[in-house]
Amino acid sequence: MKWLPVAWLLAAAVCAAEPDVRDGSAAAAGARPLANLFQNSPSDEFRKAVAPLADLRVYEGLPDPKTEKALYEKERLRGDVTSLGGWNFYDKPLNLTESETASLRDLFQPGNPFSPGGGGDACGKFHPDYALVWKSGEYLALIGLGCQEIHAVGPSMTLHRYIPPDIYAKFERILGKYTVSRPQPGP
Repeated sequence: MKWLPVAWLLAAAVCAAEPDVRDGSAAAAGARPLANLFQNSPSDEFRKAVAPLADLRVYEGLPDPKTEKALYEKERLRGDVTSLGGWNFYDKPLNLTESETASLRDLFQPGNPFSPGGGGDACGKFHPDYALVWKSGEYLALIGLGCQEIHAVGPSMTLHRYIPPDIYAKFERILGKYTVSRPQPGP
C-alpha cells in the first residue's frame, strides 16, 4: 500500500514522457523535463541517432494526392521525381542556408518531444511536404506541415508523431517558404 503513491508517480511520468503536444506550446514545454528522464523513448532514439550527423539534405514533396489529385498525378509523372520512404519528392535538394540547416538540426536534439499518433485523425492520411535526409538516406524525417506530423525512419526504427506547436512554428518558419518545384493549386 505504501508503494502505491510511488507507482502512481512513475506511471504519470511515463505517460507524460511523450504527451500529445498538440494541446499547446505550454504543455509541450512543460513536458520537456519529463521527456529527458526517459532517454530511450523511440523518438529520443531517433534524435540521438541524427543529432551528430552533418550530412543533411531537404527535399520538397509533391502536392497532396488526396486534396490535389490531378496536380499530384501530373507532377508524379515528371522526370525529376524520386521516392523517399515510400513517398514522392522532387529530386533536387532545396538550397537552404547554413543557418537554416543548423536550425533544422537543432530541432532534432534530444529533449524536443514529439507525441505519439498522427495519420488517422480528422486531418486525414499523412502526406509529407518535406523530407529531411541524413547519411545517404539511412535516416529520414518526413514532415507534414498541414497536419503537424513527422514520420521518422531509421535503420531499426519507424515512428509517427505529432509535432508540438512551438517546434512546428520553427519548421514552418524554415521550410514554409520553400515551394520551389511544387506548383500552386489552381482556383
